[in-house]
Amino acid sequence: MQTVFVPLVGALIGWVTNWLAVWLIFRPYRPVRVLGYTIQGVVPKRRDELARVIGKVIEEQLLPLEQLLNYFRSEQLNEELIRSVDTAVRVRVMDRLPGFLPLSLRRMISEALAEQVKKELPPLVNELVNRFGEKLKGDLCMSKVVEEQVNSFSLEQLERIITSVASRELKHIEILGGVLGFIIGLLQVGIFWLYKWSFS
Repeated sequence: MQTVFVPLVGALIGWVTNWLAVWLIFRPYRPVRVLGYTIQGVVPKRRDELARVIGKVIEEQLLPLEQLLNYFRSEQLNEELIRSVDTAVRVRVMDRLPGFLPLSLRRMISEALAEQVKKELPPLVNELVNRFGEKLKGDLCMSKVVEEQVNSFSLEQLERIITSVASRELKHIEILGGVLGFIIGLLQVGIFWLYKWSFS
């Protein structure tokens, strides 16, 4: 009975302990006094610091402004933009030119304008990106924007976001607690029987 009971109790204690540890990451939302100690979830308690760190990580490592500007300067995006503008210019010019003009003349005008736009567009886009980039560097603080956005979430929303990302890992922590508790229970039983046999 003891051989079965001790590992099962160990598993239960391990699982409950880890479940409680996961629960205490988020709860209680507000500080609670228990036996002279103040208890509050890690996320609610350190929310401001968490928001600040997330903002810094996004600004400095995940989405640096210079990397974003380089994307706008990229050849692939420029080619896509030129193709879109080229098509739009041809269609608009064909639509706007008077219908009494011959079709061949309208085509020739639309193609000439589209070609001119294709030549002028890349340097214009680069100039706009550079100007826009300088303005962004002066006006936009990405880390502050992210920090304010995270702080604007309610604690329930924040909990939902974190658990939606890490729910599997949090569940694994709970299960691992049960497994470790079971193994410790088995070791206790083993030590108990070893001790009993060595003195019998």
